[in-house]
Parts: sequence; structure tokens; C-alpha cells
Amino acid sequence: MKLRKSAVVAAGVVALAAPAALPAHAVPAAPATCLLTAFGHAMPYVCGSRTLSPDWDHDGQRDEVFAVSPPNNYIYRISAGSNGPVRVGNGRAATMRNWEIRPSTQRRVYAVTATNHVYYSYLGTGGWSDWYPYVP
Repeated sequence: MKLRKSAVVAAGVVALAAPAALPAHAVPAAPATCLLTAFGHAMPYVCGSRTLSPDWDHDGQRDEVFAVSPPNNYIYRISAGSNGPVRVGNGRAATMRNWEIRPSTQRRVYAVTATNHVYYSYLGTGGWSDWYPYVP
């Protein structure tokens, strides 16, 4: 009986020493999904993220569309010549940033990660490159 009483007392001490239960933190909800339609193809993208619609030849019409697609935040593109969304390398981002044609005529698109790091991909002879850290 003495052993049982010690166990109850010990359990009571443990219960008193244990901090009160904290409310469970919910896992952040997956970003809401919106639907982008371009060149006859549909693609899900993260609602609220920026998409890019470069006009590479400056004729007033978009030539491609770049967007961050859930659930893994990979970067995809759609163009008139593609057969639907195509992943650009293994790039993952929170949002797209901007596009430009460099003085060398190289086409670039920029994306921003969840940690605010900027990366770019460029159009080479074999298609879009992997992603590289942007250093201004």
C-alpha cells in the first residue's frame, strides 16, 4: 500500500510539474489554388502570387506565362508552342518577380523564394536553364 501511495504522490508531483497543455498549432493551410488559362491550356497557380507574361518580341502580346504551381511551388510555364504547362528546371518559389531581355539579348525570368532569395532562369539554346542565385 505504501508503494501505491508513493506512486500516486509521484504521479501528482509529475502532474503538477508538467506545464499546462499549450494549444496545438495548426499546420499552415496549403495556399489557395487559382486557375490560370493561357494558349488554350489551364494551370493551377498559387492565388496571390505574381505571374509573369513576357512580351519577348514587343508586339503587345504575351509570348509565355510563368507561374508558381501548388502544392510544391514548382515554377511552370505555358507558351503557344507548348503542349500544356512545362516545369522550368527544378525551380521552386513563392512568387514570380519580373522578366527582362539582357543587353546580350538573353531572356531571363526571376522568382522569389519564401525566404526572399531571388533566382533566375535564362533561355538558352536547349530551352530554359536551371535556376541560379541572382546577385545584383
